[in-house]
Amino acid sequence: MIKRLETAQETKRKEKRRQYALGIVLIVVLFGSVFGIIVNTFISSSSDNPNQKLNYNGHVFEVFNGYYNTSIGNNVFYFSNSPNETDLVPVLTNFSRKISSYSGKEVYISSKSYPVYAELAQNLNSFALRVQGACKSGEYCADKTLPLKTCSDNLIIVKNSTINKIYEDNNCIYIEGNETDLLKLTDEFLYRELDIK
Repeated sequence: MIKRLETAQETKRKEKRRQYALGIVLIVVLFGSVFGIIVNTFISSSSDNPNQKLNYNGHVFEVFNGYYNTSIGNNVFYFSNSPNETDLVPVLTNFSRKISSYSGKEVYISSKSYPVYAELAQNLNSFALRVQGACKSGEYCADKTLPLKTCSDNLIIVKNSTINKIYEDNNCIYIEGNETDLLKLTDEFLYRELDIK
């Protein structure tokens, strides 16, 4: 079969049509992107609104940049999860320690999760003399620069487990659970330590 030859005028007309179609597609993409950015700015600015507040057991939490903060006395405490969110995570608890028991003492944290470590350190720092990473003596320690501590020290051990639980053994606090729940369990521990729950 022989292909029909196009005239130069027909070729130019087809090329112009393609260019117009491409131009229209680019304009739609450009306006869609700008619209998406504007909408996202409004959504994120409203979710980071520092005027959002949550009241839980008489404690007022302000929501800012995705964190929940509340003041107790002269101290401000920060949490990744609201008390309502931690209520949804099933957990076995058995500890009586309160945050004031760390007052003026060194506190050691054994955790492979940096967000968990940071949340504990930030909130305990108001009371403790010093907060530092550590490994539990007798257990495998990936970071050989950390000191080895026992339950005779103020040691908080955070590790993965199939059962969510927070408990006290001698002077050690254990926060154990599913990897996806560890930050919520850490917040649950802090809420209980601070008598928010």
